[in-house]
Amino acid sequence: MIRVTAHAKINFFLEITGKRPDGYHTLSTVFQTISLGDELTFQSTSELVLSCSDPNLPVDGRNLVMKAAVHLKEALKETRGARIHLEKKIPMGAGLGGGSSDAAAVLKTLPMLWGRRIGVTALKKIAVGLGADVPFFLRGGLCSATGIGNQLKPMKPLLKTWLVLVYPGFGVSTKAAYAKVNLPFADTPKRHVADPRQNLFNRFEDLVFPDHPELPRLKQELLNAGAIGALMSGSGSAVYGLVGSKQEGAQILAQMQKTYNQSWLVHTV
Repeated sequence: MIRVTAHAKINFFLEITGKRPDGYHTLSTVFQTISLGDELTFQSTSELVLSCSDPNLPVDGRNLVMKAAVHLKEALKETRGARIHLEKKIPMGAGLGGGSSDAAAVLKTLPMLWGRRIGVTALKKIAVGLGADVPFFLRGGLCSATGIGNQLKPMKPLLKTWLVLVYPGFGVSTKAAYAKVNLPFADTPKRHVADPRQNLFNRFEDLVFPDHPELPRLKQELLNAGAIGALMSGSGSAVYGLVGSKQEGAQILAQMQKTYNQSWLVHTV
């Protein structure tokens, strides 16, 4: 049996730069994986079977985990299957990339389970077909990205940084958020700075906040509680606050948990 953690991500920076003829939007973003993650266990069996701790998640071909497993099996012409169990800890519709991270974990782990090898290029091709964020999760860490989020440039890792991450209790539809995009934007901030933590920006805040006033309120609550900076991740709904130390983070978390029961003290990985 193999057990792995599929880490969530946050964005330190996210600008929407254009729209391709196929309808996909192009981005300029900075991704960072964090310690919060889903847990996946893999066992070799004859069939592909998925189970999940969250009864709201489908365990058939609609689930990205199953899609990833099926595509990989086809690419490798593999006859064996796997029993995969997904212990869901990353909230859905939160802008934390849980589904994409789970899919990437499958792509990295199943070849090991089956004792097979697959080239990086072939793996990336499958990843892009599954979703724009999946290629990032194959490597993780700190990366800047362009294109639809799939053209990655690794950045120098940050020293361990602590964050208080808050899920407000509802998800935001990425599709609905993108539907509000009206290009071009006049006030794009400078993208590249040496330390992305000092350049927090997310265009989706302009698009999502008007419909969800709870989110700017949550962001302000984090700042009032002592966070150095705060930002919504991805297309929402999770908001994180950068904190100076683990101790400060624990104090801020205690304050946030009075209102938001799905809050975590996490660090960059």
